[in-house]
Amino acid sequence: MFSKQIHRYLFLFGLITLPFGIMLGNFPGSLPIVILGANWLLEGQFGEKWFQLKNNKLFWALISLFLLYLFGLVHTQDFSSALDELRVGLPFISLPLILFSSAVPSKKEIDFSLYAFVTGCILNTVWCLLHGFVIHHELIGRNLSRFMSHIRLGLFIDMACACCIYFFYHSNKPMHKYLWLCLFIYFVSTLIFLGLVSGLVIFLVLFLLFLFYFFLKQNRTLKLLGLLLFFSTLILLINYVNNISKAQASISNSAYNMIKQSNQEGRSLIQMDSAGMVENGNYVFRNIQLEDLKSTWNARVPEDSFSYDRAYNLHRYAVLLRYLSSANLTKDKEGVKKLSEKDIQNIKSNIPNYKLAEWSFLRIRIYELINDYTDYKNGRDVNGHSFGMRLYFWHTALVVMQQNFWFGVGTGDIQLELNKVYKSKFKDLSSKYYLKPHNQFLSIAVSFGFFGLIIFLVMLLFPFYYLSPFLSPLYKVFFTILLLSFLTEDTLGTQAGAAFYVIFNTIFCAEAYFRKQQTLVD
Repeated sequence: MFSKQIHRYLFLFGLITLPFGIMLGNFPGSLPIVILGANWLLEGQFGEKWFQLKNNKLFWALISLFLLYLFGLVHTQDFSSALDELRVGLPFISLPLILFSSAVPSKKEIDFSLYAFVTGCILNTVWCLLHGFVIHHELIGRNLSRFMSHIRLGLFIDMACACCIYFFYHSNKPMHKYLWLCLFIYFVSTLIFLGLVSGLVIFLVLFLLFLFYFFLKQNRTLKLLGLLLFFSTLILLINYVNNISKAQASISNSAYNMIKQSNQEGRSLIQMDSAGMVENGNYVFRNIQLEDLKSTWNARVPEDSFSYDRAYNLHRYAVLLRYLSSANLTKDKEGVKKLSEKDIQNIKSNIPNYKLAEWSFLRIRIYELINDYTDYKNGRDVNGHSFGMRLYFWHTALVVMQQNFWFGVGTGDIQLELNKVYKSKFKDLSSKYYLKPHNQFLSIAVSFGFFGLIIFLVMLLFPFYYLSPFLSPLYKVFFTILLLSFLTEDTLGTQAGAAFYVIFNTIFCAEAYFRKQQTLVD
């Protein structure tokens, strides 16, 4: 329809704005795909494009996941969910189709695409920080992400860090190197400030792998130095987490934890400590004067009063008990009277520990994970606790997988089948937490069975077999980030996660494929 040059400009516009747009929400992320697709259709020349694709093994490998989705429709029951999965997975076929049948993108053009991605990451994170810290004074780190889940944001920031290091090493001008180094430090700081624990864990794994790889290529002295640095970093990280764990979960031997029959006024105290919950080493459900707590709190904060009726703000009672325990205050009217106005505001904001308001988001997240683990270990309620619930998710997925081993339950039926097991085996889990496996390999195995999982693994590993000498170092970093995310998340089940996979996987594979083809021609 347009001239060849116009179609080329439209193609490059879509290719460059795609990784930029995905950082700013679903619509900005979808629009470049629409532009690329429309341009591809208007360009015509379908016979020539088919000729380019039909014998391209890499193309067929990359679109095999979408073909699995189509195959899974044969025995699906929930077509509404199936169509939703197909919608999210549409880029799995559309982007490889466009890139492998269009004019070859040059390295410079792909670099521009990565520059645009880093720019999108900057805009995304700056807005998250401004919106959270300046506008709303948010205290929960995971709520700061504005355009995608905090977990997906962590993946993108990890990739942005990798891009900064890559361009740092490939820049010739000192000013450019300084810029990339500053951006790298900014993105790492953002991971910490936003408390993106999953992103930080992946970053630390990548950092340790980089140290190992770098020093492995050095002389013996530097190898020993590298091993020392590697293990020192690992020990520091373990010690940091261990110190938080000890401060929170280790039981204090103070008089506060001794069982008492009555308080100083002679009012009887009750013990409800069968599960052993603690805050800063103090038992939460021990030595409680129920009526004192209720009457004194309700008199002091009538707009936030509670009763023991579950329908009437019982959550405030639990937060109050945890806060008093964390501050070493008695759980009666004397303890409530000693609360400062700042303490009152903290409790009204559902802050369960008096130190928490001063902690970084990273420390808060580690504290939450430690509580999740101790709750699960002691048989307490894990509803709303990410770590404890994941154990339910994985167990449930394995049960469904065993029942549908070879071909799975079909596209769209995974939630339907998981719900049956949740209802029958895990009655203590609230129905609002009947979620998918939070492990991409399990999700594929449940949906498409053993054969589908094998196809999925071949799809992931085929580029290394087919393109190994030509793959960019950034692809290997991206692949590591992707695999690590697969262990704890259904990464491909959301638009942002699917975009993370398909954009970088297709762009890097296309670059390597065309370089391989050029080498064969030469």
